[in-house]
Amino acid sequence: MTLDLDLKGAGLQVGVAAIDFSDDAHAYGVIPVPVAMIAGGHGPTVLMTGGTHGDEWEGQLLARRIIRTLGPADVHGRLIVLPALNQPAVLAARRISPVDGGNLNRAFPGDPDGGPTAILADFVERELLPQSDFAVDLHSGGAASRYLPCAFLRIDGDAALTGQKVAGADAFGLPATVVVAAAGESRTLSAAADRQGVVMVAAELSGGSAVDVDVLAEAEAALGRLLAHWRILEPPAASGPTAPTTFLRLAAHVTVPFDGLLEPVARLGDVVREGDLLARAHRLDDLNAVPVDLRAPVGGVVAIARVPVRVQAGSHACTIGTPLSRADVTSLGSADGNSR
Repeated sequence: MTLDLDLKGAGLQVGVAAIDFSDDAHAYGVIPVPVAMIAGGHGPTVLMTGGTHGDEWEGQLLARRIIRTLGPADVHGRLIVLPALNQPAVLAARRISPVDGGNLNRAFPGDPDGGPTAILADFVERELLPQSDFAVDLHSGGAASRYLPCAFLRIDGDAALTGQKVAGADAFGLPATVVVAAAGESRTLSAAADRQGVVMVAAELSGGSAVDVDVLAEAEAALGRLLAHWRILEPPAASGPTAPTTFLRLAAHVTVPFDGLLEPVARLGDVVREGDLLARAHRLDDLNAVPVDLRAPVGGVVAIARVPVRVQAGSHACTIGTPLSRADVTSLGSADGNSR
């Protein structure tokens, strides 16, 4: 994989990272992944990514705004920005790459001799992250779901790293921050950042194959606060303190028992008690069948809600998040399998 800009250079550079790829149509082709770097004076390096999943638009738009609105004079250090990290998936408006079926956020640490998704993951983990002090990976619910807008932290037991992540989530300033345990998944970009000692704050910014104007504005302000906290930008003008973020653990994923239609009852962000009705599942093949109630297995907040009404057996319906104290964040259970 090659990169046609100089990461040691200064100023604004725009180019591509090219993945060598040979298929039926292109014996000696490449997959170009757009990259920009904005480098000013002395300061940290921040890696910013959007489009890790190709159907998640909010992060892609925010990253492009950064490239369009910031110049070298605004930046203390380096911003390396990849708005469409999984470019083939972005072009196809799909979560995964249509080239090799790879889910980039399940491909790290990658393989330089593997398929395109594995090569890209290797490039990020072995080339970009080691040059970075901080990273921010901007996600949303994509086509399948909507998230309560939140920061998203992976906690790996490193107390110093955890402290910096929590401080970053506080600076990001969204009302909610989802926290997951490192033991749940080692193939994500957040896991790669942990392995390289890079402080990462990820984000989930609504979704549902659409862009919420209010969420986008809220996220843009949050991103400005985070970059100022990391001292790569000056603090936003007239920025006051934000309310403390609430830490959540994704405690229960609710799934559908059969093929059919999903009728939502609870709304994204609703506070529910154990046993509360979340949704109803309707069979398609039997009009006499009574809909099946899907109820909350635990009390908490509806943190993720499914968008498509058509479901299959095992489809995700919604996820309940339960509050975590700040003390609990550092001792999150080691068997938490939630990840993005």
